[in-house]
Amino acid sequence: MSNINIESAIIRAVWSCVETINKQALLHLSDTDIVQQIIEQVERILSLDIHERQSLSDYVNSKVRLIKDIAEF
Repeated sequence: MSNINIESAIIRAVWSCVETINKQALLHLSDTDIVQQIIEQVERILSLDIHERQSLSDYVNSKVRLIKDIAEF
């Protein structure tokens, strides 16, 4: 995995999106679908360049297990 360099505003947007996703639906999504859905939601909030989008993808991929754990509670 690449070295993830991501702005705090993007990280806040990710976790804000995670909080708003339907938890039951999230548990039935594949890892790839979870990453894609979060990226799409963040991009509705923030304008990202190609490097930020790749960093966001890497970051969310590294947090999928945590995101699923959060959805289980």
